Amino acid sequence: MNTIENINKKMHVTGSLINLKTIQEHFEKINAMDICSEEEKQEIAEFLDAIEEEIDSIQEKIGFIRQM
Repeated sequence: MNTIENINKKMHVTGSLINLKTIQEHFEKINAMDICSEEEKQEIAEFLDAIEEEIDSIQEKIGFIRQM
């Protein structure tokens, strides 16, 4: 059972690292943009929504790991 728990923990930690990398990529895209047009503002809003989803996913993984 311990081995399965360790595998699950490692999967959640790895998943969280992937989430963090995705968040970094979205922030880099936002940083590279000039906020001039409504289209760019909408694109930034979409990146921010994606970042929020990644953060929610990380929070779920943290909760799972804490329950172990």
